Amino acid sequence: MGIRVEKDTILNWINEMGKFLRLIVEKWESGLSTSGEDEEVAAGYQAYFGKDREYFQSLDLAALKAYADENLQVEQVRPLALLHMYDGFISGDRSLLEKAKGLLEHHAASTGSFSFEDFDHLAKIDAALKQSL
Repeated sequence: MGIRVEKDTILNWINEMGKFLRLIVEKWESGLSTSGEDEEVAAGYQAYFGKDREYFQSLDLAALKAYADENLQVEQVRPLALLHMYDGFISGDRSLLEKAKGLLEHHAASTGSFSFEDFDHLAKIDAALKQSL
């Protein structure tokens, strides 16, 4: 019984996080960025990962990977990477994009899985990082 409750809890979390990310992605892709969008993204860190945006910004990539390994379930690492990625796109923060790339690669290596969608995300990140040089 306890296993089912835990499984249902993470599935609910993933569904809610997915809805949140879809809203952020739609706004970013449509070019309807607003001044409050940064605050909306920042609220996502707190709501879904229990830490504020500044906490994640203060971590270097190694510390972020350690945080993910120690504090998150494997299903939560990719959403954290995607949140970093879109936060980086919206805010223009290069370090967030580098952390997103590192987390996506870390997730793929630790789970032994990789998707074409992640390959596309990594290509978008690389293109944005090259543009910002």
